[in-house]
Amino acid sequence: MLMHERNRDWTSRFELESAPYTWDLEQATITFARPDDLVIGDICIVGTAAESTGTFLWAWANEALPQGAWAEIDAVREFGRLHSLELLTDAEWPGGRAEGLEMLAAAGRILDAEGAWVDTSGDLTLFFLLFDLRTAPAR
Repeated sequence: MLMHERNRDWTSRFELESAPYTWDLEQATITFARPDDLVIGDICIVGTAAESTGTFLWAWANEALPQGAWAEIDAVREFGRLHSLELLTDAEWPGGRAEGLEMLAAAGRILDAEGAWVDTSGDLTLFFLLFDLRTAPAR
């Protein structure tokens, strides 16, 4: 619920309901194009769900992801250690989009994210948290 409310807030505040976007893992940003400017946010990738294997993989366990795009997730793993929550500490486990959304919501609450974003790339569903959304001049 919390991430739904926050997502409604920032998409409404920035008028981004159907704005085109791109994300960049190397820069750890997401950029939405509006008619006169851009809205940029910092991202933290929480993890991925692979349709072919039917598994959820935390970003910290995925060597293909740049560390700068997931570094904050270590705090989620530590929270899991402190509270004996194996789903937050086991690197990979059976799951798909629904389980990824649950981990996204948990991570968003733990990290007090401004919002969340879900996207697909090929076989993968990617789960992102958003922070520090701001406007910038169009390029």
